[in-house]
Amino acid sequence: MFKKFNAYLMGYYGMNNTGDDVLLYTSRWAIHHLLGYQRHLVSSTSSISCPEFGDILAFPSAKFRGHHRLLHYRNALLSENIIFGGGSVLHSEKDIQFKRHLITLTNGKSSRCVGLGIEAFESIKAEKACAKFLSECGFIGVRDANSLEIAKAIAPMANVKLTFDLAPLLLCHQSNRLVAIERKGVMFNFCQQAVDAFGHTNVDNEHRRIKTAIEAIEKIWQQTHEDVYLLDFNGHPVFGDFHVHQQIILGLPDYIPVVHIPYDPNPFRVLQRMARFKATVSMRLHAAIMSYLANTPSISIIYHTKCKSWCEQVGVPEQYQFDAVELCPKTLTDTLTKGLSIGFSLPTMKTDEAIKATLLNWR
Repeated sequence: MFKKFNAYLMGYYGMNNTGDDVLLYTSRWAIHHLLGYQRHLVSSTSSISCPEFGDILAFPSAKFRGHHRLLHYRNALLSENIIFGGGSVLHSEKDIQFKRHLITLTNGKSSRCVGLGIEAFESIKAEKACAKFLSECGFIGVRDANSLEIAKAIAPMANVKLTFDLAPLLLCHQSNRLVAIERKGVMFNFCQQAVDAFGHTNVDNEHRRIKTAIEAIEKIWQQTHEDVYLLDFNGHPVFGDFHVHQQIILGLPDYIPVVHIPYDPNPFRVLQRMARFKATVSMRLHAAIMSYLANTPSISIIYHTKCKSWCEQVGVPEQYQFDAVELCPKTLTDTLTKGLSIGFSLPTMKTDEAIKATLLNWR
């Protein structure tokens, strides 16, 4: 069959998540500038405007069972290569087997999985399927040491390398450069902490964290009088951050000025926004990553192993890492106010080093 496209890019795109928006843009940038692919397809649940690389059309509503699967197969058949772009994209056995099918429909030797995070598997069958996927994919770049360890253990002969998250490629853009502006205020980002793959949460833990967030923000404002910003990194109607942020706002005293910033689909605007704050306190992984890229001091509230792996990879000081389940308002307040007063310790990895590491995904 005639191949009309250089590549088919697959990920969790078009789902109103800033992290995935970043992974999509940086993958398209790399495909164009580093691999030289001028024609590519993208899987997305919603349409996305992008004058730079071409607009993306959303998958149509499924008209029958298996409709979307057939569309994926068609797109793979029309493409010379397949690229699984960014984040945790290997989950259930069924999903991994499906991705193996897509590799066989393209050029398996030149297929790649970039900025990948590998987590604990939901079953032995899923682990075995992942081992086969890693062995069949041409190149796998994993974003952290924990993912590398898992990959090497289950597929020792696979072409797996330690690389980096894809986000630092945002700093490579020739025109969308960060502009230095006066910093003010503290940005907070909180999200729901899922306890399974279906997004279910522990209600008691969620209520406790919201109460803790309210107490911490109130104490921080009383001691610093810095403006408070609550920024949504996920705008999903069910799992979006605004559900949590609205409860926090309702629980804060009226005298504390709070600005709620809704989800923004443009990753460059989000990155520039991160550069305006004096510090950030965030749960979402890419809230921490974009703070790092904007040279904004960041305190990470770790709700997932990927957040801990990120902190370890770039050398975030231990005192700036807090467990999401056992978050102490007083310790958080003391840590933040001390940093605002005398300065924050910096991550050990420089952003230039991060860019070099992320480029390894596209060698």
